[in-house]
Amino acid sequence: VNPAANRARKGYLIPEQGKPPDFVLEVASETTGERDEVGKRGDYARMGVPEYWRFDETGGEYHSVPLAGDRLVNGVYVPIPIHHTDDDYLWGRSAALNLDLCWENGNLRFRDPATGLYISTFAEERAARRMEAAARRLEVAARLQAEAARDAAEAARDTAEAARDAESAARAEAEARAEAEAARAEAEAARAEAEAARARQLEAELRRLQNP
Repeated sequence: VNPAANRARKGYLIPEQGKPPDFVLEVASETTGERDEVGKRGDYARMGVPEYWRFDETGGEYHSVPLAGDRLVNGVYVPIPIHHTDDDYLWGRSAALNLDLCWENGNLRFRDPATGLYISTFAEERAARRMEAAARRLEVAARLQAEAARDAAEAARDTAEAARDAESAARAEAEARAEAEAARAEAEAARAEAEAARARQLEAELRRLQNP
């Protein structure tokens, strides 16, 4: 079909599209409920619409039943079996969509029979996208936090290494100072010893001069 023509016409014209819709769903309202079940049902059969469904969120106040479907067989609509799980849940299988139409507490849901899961609604898709976006933001935040933790750990390691280097330098300085002090003391001792030896030598020379 041509979706652009649908939008331009604000409706589906069979002569323009060249075929009837494969699936039609009427949502009940107070003003159109009876016409949906009688007049439109006959019209859609004459148009050759393969499947015609009715949904009444009130549970049967506007239509005679909450959920009903018809399949065109030899030009005549034959009711599609509707399964009543309980008063709050009914469903039937659409061959045209290959989906289950479900009436659940006044809501219409489409279910994939292969998985047993509902087709997401617009609100659910939007909520899922928001959750995915939030998950991505959390992932980014976690990655940034991990990077910050790694940077902090590296900085701590650098600080520890700098502290160890400073400690080593201080120890080396202290050792050098101790060695310098020891060398100075040794030099002082050597100088004192040399002066004492010189004094002894002078004393000996003096005695020799006094006693020729």
